[in-house]
Amino acid sequence: MSEHKITLEQLQHEQLVQVVGSTPKKRDELHVFLMGNQPTLYRLSRRHLLAFGLICSVALITLYAYWDVMMLTTLSARRDLDTSNSRQPLATRLEREVRVLCWVMTTPKYHKTRAVHILRTWGKRCNKIYFITSESDDELDTIVLTKPDSYDVLWGKTKEAFTYLYENKRHEADWFMKADDDTYVFVENLRHMLYPYSPDMPLHFGYNYKLFHNPFGNASYMSGGSGYVLSREALRLFVHGMNDSSKCRQEDDHAEDVEMGLCLYNLGVRAGDSRDLMLRNRFFPMAPYSLLMSKYNGLDFWLFKYAYYNPRACMNCLSDYPVAFHYVAPEELYVYDFFCYQLEMYGRTPVQEQLPEKILPGQLYIPPSDNRYYQT
Repeated sequence: MSEHKITLEQLQHEQLVQVVGSTPKKRDELHVFLMGNQPTLYRLSRRHLLAFGLICSVALITLYAYWDVMMLTTLSARRDLDTSNSRQPLATRLEREVRVLCWVMTTPKYHKTRAVHILRTWGKRCNKIYFITSESDDELDTIVLTKPDSYDVLWGKTKEAFTYLYENKRHEADWFMKADDDTYVFVENLRHMLYPYSPDMPLHFGYNYKLFHNPFGNASYMSGGSGYVLSREALRLFVHGMNDSSKCRQEDDHAEDVEMGLCLYNLGVRAGDSRDLMLRNRFFPMAPYSLLMSKYNGLDFWLFKYAYYNPRACMNCLSDYPVAFHYVAPEELYVYDFFCYQLEMYGRTPVQEQLPEKILPGQLYIPPSDNRYYQT
């Protein structure tokens, strides 16, 4: 055994002697043989180090440039998002914040000659629009009533229409605008007028007529021709209270707008003042030419007698932001649309759009009548 061990040691010693005098490659093989297969450390030349540093520098500069561009893009997009409301047209914002459901009283014989033209003009700007009639139509979103097509039951049709809207459509809007099929409504101006008021306030707006022989004193109702608008709360109070015979007429055979005004007054719905800040009317029960260049100069003209607020007929008497006109022929609907939404004029001063301040319930003030041309 000892002889075998000596022989092995001699063999290893002879191999070492041979390797020491051999090439570097042989010495590396011996190192692997004695120490095992360990990774070899290499020294980089100066040229390699410079190339490596240059590559790293280019990579860092590229990454930084990419990060900088992405950050600028993100910040720009965020700024655009934060200011999107202020850059959007005011009408677009109001369309979301002041939802208006329009409903138009019509009859089958006027579906194609009046109603469809409303749908193609001002009606398309309502959040929702429905046509109250006695027959359905393939072009119109109709609500078919059970009442007959007769002017004598217009009050009954109005009650049925508002009841249906409350029971089936009240979640679609904040305000509910009733109009005739010969009315033109500037929906954007309507929303702007309604913006200060909460739909939870019991209010309605239109062209104010005097409630004659009213035992409760100073009160007004709204002209049916130029239309009127009810808040969501006013609609609720009306539908829940209209069957009270002590407050609302139960028969259908009377003037719709008068009975509507009396009923709402008795139910605690206030008649709002729809005039602008310069006390100019925004709802008009007539066509504009009748008030711009009036041929009705005598104080015995019915409008001057019925108006709740001081009526005027002059070139400066109409609001710059009207809401509705009455007695508008179907072909004139498109004329109104062209002059209001397409006509441009060089040199015109851009309008500084701004919203009016909100009015809280405790801040609401409705001026009394100032029409001196009649006595109650």
